[in-house]
Amino acid sequence: MFASEFSSGLEETVKSQSKDGKNKQNQSKKEDGSKSKSNRKKEKSVNEERVFKPSLFRKNPEVPQLKLDKDIIPVKETLFSSQSFGDSSAFHPHMIANLNQTLSITQVTKIQELTMPVLMEGKDALVRSQTGSGKTLAYAVPIIEYLQKIRPKLTRKDGLKALIVLPTRELAIQTYEWFVKLVKPFTWLVPGLLIGGEKRKSEKARLRKGITILIGTPGRLLDHANNTKNVSFAALKFLIIDEADRLLELGYEKHITSLISIIDEQIEHDRQTVLLSATLTKEVEKLAGLSLHEPVSVHVVGDNSNDLDRTLIIPDSLAQFYIIVPPKLRLVTLASLLIEKCSNDSDEGKVIVFMGTQAMVDYHTELFATVLPNINFYKLHGKMTQVERTDVFKSFRSFENGVLMCSDVAARGLDLPQVDWIIQYTAPVSTSDYLHRVGRTARVGLRGSAMLFLAPHEMKFVAMLQDFRVKIKEEQMENCLQKLVTLNFADDERVKTIESAATVLQVRFENAVLDQKPLHISGCEAFVSWARFYASYPKEVRNVLCFKELHLGHYAKSFALKDAPKMISGIGKPKNIVRRLDYAAWLPAKYKSLGCSRSPRKYNERRESVLTVNEMVGASVLCPVQRDNDCLY
Repeated sequence: MFASEFSSGLEETVKSQSKDGKNKQNQSKKEDGSKSKSNRKKEKSVNEERVFKPSLFRKNPEVPQLKLDKDIIPVKETLFSSQSFGDSSAFHPHMIANLNQTLSITQVTKIQELTMPVLMEGKDALVRSQTGSGKTLAYAVPIIEYLQKIRPKLTRKDGLKALIVLPTRELAIQTYEWFVKLVKPFTWLVPGLLIGGEKRKSEKARLRKGITILIGTPGRLLDHANNTKNVSFAALKFLIIDEADRLLELGYEKHITSLISIIDEQIEHDRQTVLLSATLTKEVEKLAGLSLHEPVSVHVVGDNSNDLDRTLIIPDSLAQFYIIVPPKLRLVTLASLLIEKCSNDSDEGKVIVFMGTQAMVDYHTELFATVLPNINFYKLHGKMTQVERTDVFKSFRSFENGVLMCSDVAARGLDLPQVDWIIQYTAPVSTSDYLHRVGRTARVGLRGSAMLFLAPHEMKFVAMLQDFRVKIKEEQMENCLQKLVTLNFADDERVKTIESAATVLQVRFENAVLDQKPLHISGCEAFVSWARFYASYPKEVRNVLCFKELHLGHYAKSFALKDAPKMISGIGKPKNIVRRLDYAAWLPAKYKSLGCSRSPRKYNERRESVLTVNEMVGASVLCPVQRDNDCLY
């Protein structure tokens, strides 16, 4: 595997090391012979260490010694109930048969057992449950049961009866597909989908024909509510707000409240509203107070857990690990993990890798596809066209193995079957984001694993997770890199150690970047975007994920870049053209500290060179970069 590629890189490494060794030996012979044997032995051992220890493994920061609680007892939530859908007389026989035969669903989960009776009684509900517990069916089945019982049967002319609001396009598509399958026995019920990236003209045509159950993202739904005459909520019975915490984190509280206000102006009867979330935040409770009427709080852990807001409920079938990796070794360690998991003899070949920015996703996907051509790589982020995103989403979901590089746009609610590993290459913004990332595996009782990459100075993030009763184990970096030694290097005897194998792989990455100018430019853009991302971590985690602790030169190595950090921001940009940042949000008090006496525009005009990485990071602290969440509109 990759034999010819790695051998060429190894030869260059060994030659350079042997040449350095000979130069140092010749220099030592010319030294004064009056030195004692003991001194000469010490110098010899130092020279040997300098010669044979690759630069990847030198001058790395030490891992701090922290006292971690090894006896964490996580909060357990029962997943499955003892009941089955067939045991209940409340469901239509055709619904039960469809669930059993078409969807292969027989057993009811605990959250479904608790939620469905509340909804069928017509009450509002605030539902909190672990990821992958079947919350979609918990509200979808009662909605369809209520609508199919209406006589005379509903038609398209009867108007919209149910509205489901979701944070991302992929989750909206997934939920729409569930409703399409569930309404097969009841063909007179028509589900519809409204998401950003689609043509508004075709959406208007579907709305004119009539839709019974509408699924969409908040921006597009609000747009049609304000501008499309065919959208009417006068007949609306159900309002479902799924992944409510995510919607509020993205800053779409105004969209939701505006949509609710429009609905309340049009309907003359009571609506039934349901909020669902895997985490219960103060913002979600505030939204519940505005939109719910005497809601029933539904959660599985019971009343004995009094501190639900300080716990993260994670499935028992999920094995969680963290790995402490020095910055220079991040790239080869990730590559080693992917090689191991996606090898032919592995049954854990479906992997999702979360990264901080869109530019990182683009760059690493191309870089890994170049150096590791035997692995199938996919990418998913918010700036891709809707056609590309839908194609990747469906392709990766159907394949049995492959690696999906993605941003946090894929962190919420997506049900990607049989995902074996979740790798968080960049630390999450919050502990709740950690929960949702790892929730893409070990869904509905299946087994899965998750790995969190941390630098030595980020070690305290593990303690933060333990404060939320997350049980997580440490994985040794050496165990991950050991896989490289077992690869076939054309039977080259020189590759006997982890250090030599990792160095060869790093050389391959760096040569790929040097040989391809577009890839080099993409790497520089990814590095700058990562620096700005890291500098904009929220204050809740900034004492742990601190930008001041970073060694930018070492992190440039993790992007396979040989350029100095202060030069990276100018690579690929036209010379003698000033790069401009958006200084509109800067406070006037900051102008003098930037050496400007008039305005940001004048400041830009006076610049004679491109901005360095540190200057760009300084700008991002005042004008934080927008994280890649999703284009909800």
